Amino acid sequence: MFNPFVGYNQEKIQSINRSLVLKLLCKEGVCSRAQLAKLSQLKQATITNMMNDFINCGLVKEVGFLTGDRGRRSIGVSINNEDFGVLAVRIARKNYSVGIFDLSGNSVIVNRRSIPPQQAPANTIEKIIRDGNRLIAQCEKRRIIAVGVALPGPYSTKTGRIEIMTGVLGWNKIPVKELFEEHFRLPVFIEQDANAAALAQYWNSSENLQNQMLVYIAIGQGVGAGIINNGEILRGTEGIAGEIGHTCVNFNGPPCACGNRGCLENYCSSIAFSTMVNEALKPKEPLSFSDIVLLMKSGNETVKEEFLKTCDILSIGVVNIINSFNPSIVVLGDEMSHIAPKLMLTRITENVKEHLLPEIYKGTKISLSLTGRDSMVHGAAIVAIAEIFANTGRYFPPV
Repeated sequence: MFNPFVGYNQEKIQSINRSLVLKLLCKEGVCSRAQLAKLSQLKQATITNMMNDFINCGLVKEVGFLTGDRGRRSIGVSINNEDFGVLAVRIARKNYSVGIFDLSGNSVIVNRRSIPPQQAPANTIEKIIRDGNRLIAQCEKRRIIAVGVALPGPYSTKTGRIEIMTGVLGWNKIPVKELFEEHFRLPVFIEQDANAAALAQYWNSSENLQNQMLVYIAIGQGVGAGIINNGEILRGTEGIAGEIGHTCVNFNGPPCACGNRGCLENYCSSIAFSTMVNEALKPKEPLSFSDIVLLMKSGNETVKEEFLKTCDILSIGVVNIINSFNPSIVVLGDEMSHIAPKLMLTRITENVKEHLLPEIYKGTKISLSLTGRDSMVHGAAIVAIAEIFANTGRYFPPV
């Protein structure tokens, strides 16, 4: 992160430039050296030297000829996505995902497992490690370089632990990073799940987000926001910036495990939504979230009504985020956004327009996630890849 009171030596500047070029190559897929020079605004000789280093260590490969301006041919280069990869882990309250991703952030294989009710966190960690080892073995021809992990917040970067996981006891005693490093024998990089998803969104966006702020709002088993400003994650002093799930939308509301009352998460999460639907329908046997999604898709009016109530309350959180941070883009993602994406986007957009100053509303784009149904595990992979690109000499020593 840029520090106005610290100078950068040539080695640091070189590292920043190399990371930038690799990110551009990820975004472009296949690119010529001349195109990279134009996109990065670096000298072509600098790009040529970088590419020589990257090709020699195997991080980048040449992929044939490209036809450019005036029919000129040039050699294309791309990230080596066949020989390397990262292990990505996403942990939620009721499930976890483990996957292998290439160095451009594309999924090779991803498995998602349910977490049985009342299962001890230590047992969940054991299962994740077992699944991770199994996937690494399945991809034996691919060298796995690092592990990226997305954890639900509040996650403290100082203690390295989840401070609280609403509805699940014991996670605050689990040193996730140390356990994964011990078992996988790889560098492990941990990020709060909404931050990870926001980073994935930023990397995958086709828009030019330079000098802009993006906020990703994760509406899943919890509610949180990842905030990207000028390409950097806004973390706060303890690493818990963006914990909008624990902001108050009803000061007379029910107490939350965080110590607050009427928290947004208690009205808008998939767990809260499931509770409200069960209370409204009063079925003989409790309906799971999956059951409720099917009812929604079949046109059940009661479920739709409860879903719209959830969207209305969530809109308050969106308005608060926009007024607090003035982002250019707000992205809605995770489980709740997949139930009825267009309906949610329309309802929230209408509510936000009604409760914002016109000029602020005009300057804010609200959209749905670009990164598929499990943006968190995708984000976990990007967290690891970003660290690799920022320190290529450590992971790909010069030959």
